[in-house]
Amino acid sequence: MTKDPVHDAPLTYEEARELARHQDVTVRKSLAEREDIRPEILFYLAGDKDSEVRRAITENKSTPAQAYVELARDSNDDIRSNLAEKIAKLAPTLSASQVDKMQNFTFQALEILASDQLTQVRSVLADTLKDVANVPEDVILKLAKDAELAVSCPVLEHSPVLSDEDLQEIISSGISSGALGAISNRAHVSSDVSDAIVGTNDVSAITTLLCNDSAQIREDTLDQLIEESRNVTEWQGPLVHRPVLSDQASRRLAEFVADNLLDTLKGREDIAPTTLSVIRKEMNRRLKHSEAPETTVVEVKAQKGGNKELRREYQWLFQQPPQEIAQNLKRMNRLNVQVIVNALAEGEYDFVVACIAEQANLHISIAQRMIAMRSARGITALCWKSGLSARMAVEVQTRVGHIPAEDVVRPHKGKYALSEEELQWQVDFFNNMSM
Repeated sequence: MTKDPVHDAPLTYEEARELARHQDVTVRKSLAEREDIRPEILFYLAGDKDSEVRRAITENKSTPAQAYVELARDSNDDIRSNLAEKIAKLAPTLSASQVDKMQNFTFQALEILASDQLTQVRSVLADTLKDVANVPEDVILKLAKDAELAVSCPVLEHSPVLSDEDLQEIISSGISSGALGAISNRAHVSSDVSDAIVGTNDVSAITTLLCNDSAQIREDTLDQLIEESRNVTEWQGPLVHRPVLSDQASRRLAEFVADNLLDTLKGREDIAPTTLSVIRKEMNRRLKHSEAPETTVVEVKAQKGGNKELRREYQWLFQQPPQEIAQNLKRMNRLNVQVIVNALAEGEYDFVVACIAEQANLHISIAQRMIAMRSARGITALCWKSGLSARMAVEVQTRVGHIPAEDVVRPHKGKYALSEEELQWQVDFFNNMSM
C-alpha cells in the first residue's frame, strides 16, 4: 500500500519544503490544507502558480498574517473575496497586543481589499465589518465613501466606528440619496446628523429619517419640516407618527394633513385636551364641507365570489400567512392580476401587498416600507415593477396606501405618467434602504 506523503503525519520541515515544490498540484493543494505546517511553508504556498493551492491557503486557519498582503493582491477574484470575508471576521477577535503585532499585515490587507477593483470584494468586506467596532477607521471611512451603494450603505447604516463628525463630513461631501437614506436609518441618529440630513433637502432621505423613531430631531427642525410638509406630502404620515410631538406641532399638522392622518393624530395618547379639541373641530369642519370622494374604476373587475373558489381549491394553503400564500401561489402559477383585484375588492390588503411583492420579485419588507412611508411614487413604482397597470396602481395607492386623492399619481393616456427611469429609481431607492 502506497503511503500518502501529504496526509501521513507528521512531516518534517524538510519534507514539507520538498512537497511545497512538488510538480503535482494535488500534492501542493493537500499540503496547503494542512493546519500543522510551519508558517513559512504556508507563506511560500500563498504565491503558488495554481489558484486552487492559493485558495486552500486562504481558507487555512493556520495561514500566517504575512501572507494576507500578497493574497489581497491576488489576480483571482474568488480568492480575494474569500480572503476579505476571512480577515474581516478575524480582525475583531484580535487582542490589543495582537493588533500591534499584526496590524502591518492584517490591517494592511484590509486596506488593500477596501480599494479592490471588484465591487463584490468590497461588498463582502463591508457586509462583514458593518457591525464591528475593532476596525481601523481608515478602512471603514473608505468603505463608507464608496461610490457603490452595495458597499457604502451597510457601513453607513450600521458601523459603530463612524462618529457624528464622520457622518456630517460624509453628508457634506455630497453623497447619493441612497447613501443618505442609509445614514437616516441608523439605529441612533443624533440631532446634529439629523440637521445635516435635513440640510440636503433630499425628500427620500428625510422621509426615512422621519420614519426612524430613534432619530433625534430638534424641535425647531421638526417645525421646519412640518411647515414644508404642506407641499411634501410624503412627510405628513411619518410626522404624525413621530414618537414625540408638541401640542403646537399637532395643531399645525391638523390644519392640512389628510383625513386618515387627522384621525391618527386625534388618537395619539400624548395629545393635550385643548389640542384634541382643536383637532376635533377641524374634523367636524371637514365633514361639513366634504364632497363625494373621487372614485376610480379598475379595468379588471372583481370576479363574483372573489377568491372563494381559489380558497376552496387550496384550503390548506390559505391557512398560512399572506406572504407564504403568495409565494406558493406563484410557484403553482396561480398568482395573477385577477387574484390581486379580488383581494383588493375584499379588503385583504396585507395579501395584496404580499402578492404584489412576489410579482415584482421584491422582498416583502421592501413593499411594506413603500406602503408604510405613504410614498405615492414609491407605491406606483411597486405596482409597475409587479406588472400591474397604471389604473390598478391608482387603486393600490388609494385603498392600500391611503394616499390622498390630490396626491395620487394618475395615469397619462392610460399609461404610467412617470418614466421608466424614474420608476426604476424609486424601486432601487427602497431596495437599497433595506440593505
